[in-house]
Amino acid sequence: MRLMFIYTSQNTLSHLDSNIISAFKTLEKNLEDFTFGSVFYNSMQDLLKISHKVRSFRPDVILKCHPNVPASLINMLKKYATVGIWVVNDPYNLMIHEKSVKPYDFVISQDASCVSFYNQKNKPCIHLPLAVNPKKYHPMKVPEKYQYDISFIGNAWPERIPIIDNLAPFLLKKKFIIIGKNWNKLKSYKKMQPYIIDTLIPPREVAKYYNGSKIILNIHRGHNDVKMNHKKLPAFTPNNRTFDIAACSAFQLCDCRQGLDHLYKINDEVVCYNSLEDLKSKINEYLKNEKERERISNNALRRTLTDHTYEKRLQYLLHCFSKGQHLKK
Repeated sequence: MRLMFIYTSQNTLSHLDSNIISAFKTLEKNLEDFTFGSVFYNSMQDLLKISHKVRSFRPDVILKCHPNVPASLINMLKKYATVGIWVVNDPYNLMIHEKSVKPYDFVISQDASCVSFYNQKNKPCIHLPLAVNPKKYHPMKVPEKYQYDISFIGNAWPERIPIIDNLAPFLLKKKFIIIGKNWNKLKSYKKMQPYIIDTLIPPREVAKYYNGSKIILNIHRGHNDVKMNHKKLPAFTPNNRTFDIAACSAFQLCDCRQGLDHLYKINDEVVCYNSLEDLKSKINEYLKNEKERERISNNALRRTLTDHTYEKRLQYLLHCFSKGQHLKK
C-alpha cells in the first residue's frame, strides 16, 4: 500500500494534520508493505509540484482532511489514484460536507451516525473516530497553577452555555477553571469571569490542566448547534477530548454519548452523567474519592494507549483499504 497525504496550512484544535503525518511515518517504519508520502497544498500555484510528486510517488490512495482544496485538483489527482477526504466535524457541519465531498472517491467520517448518509450519496464511507497523540497528551507532574478541583477546556458552543449557567452557583463553591472562547455569552458571566480564561491554548498547556485537575468535564456539542446539520443526524461518536483526557490518566465526567461504551467501559474507564443533578452529585462523590478517581483514570489510560492512539486508528484504516472498503458503496 502506497499512501500520499495532502496537508494544508489550515490548523484545527485537534492538530489533525500533524498527528496523522506523525502516525503514518511511524507505521511506515513498522509495516513492511506500507509506504507513506506527504505533500503541502497552499494555493493553486502548488498544482504543478503536487502533480509531479504524485506521478513520481505512484500512490494507491491519496488522503486529505481539509475541504479547502479545489475540485480541479481532486479531479486531477483521481487520474492517478483513489482520492478520499477525512471529515472531522460531522454531523455539525453536514451541510458543508455534503458539498465538499462530491469530487472525492470516498469519505472517512469521525462520527458513526453519518456513514449511511454518505453511502446514500453514492460515496463509500469508513467510520474512523478521532484519537490521541500520546506524545502530546500523557501523565506528568504540573505546578500548582494548573491544579483545580474541576476544569473544562472548550469553546462556548450554544448547548454548553445553559449547562454552565445552571452549574454556576455550584461551581462557584469549588476551585474551578474554564478555558475557551465566547464564554462572555453566559448569563452568569460577571460572577464567573474571574475563573474563565477567554482564549485558546496549545495542546502542551491543555495537557497540564488535564494533569492538574481532579475532575475534567467533557461536555459535547449539540448535534445541530450551528444549524448546519440539515438532516438532523444525531452525534454518536465521542470527541477527541475524550481520548486526550484519558491519555493524561485524568478523570473525566462525560455526557452519555451513544457510542462511548463502544470505546470505553462505563464506570470502569470513564464515568457518564445524564442530568445536571446527576453531574453535581457525581462531582461531589468523586471529589471525595481519590482512590476511585485514580482507579478509573488509570484504566482509561491503559485502554487509550492500547486502542485509541492515531497509530492504532490509521493501522485500522490501512486494513480497511487493504479490504477495499473505500471502494464499496
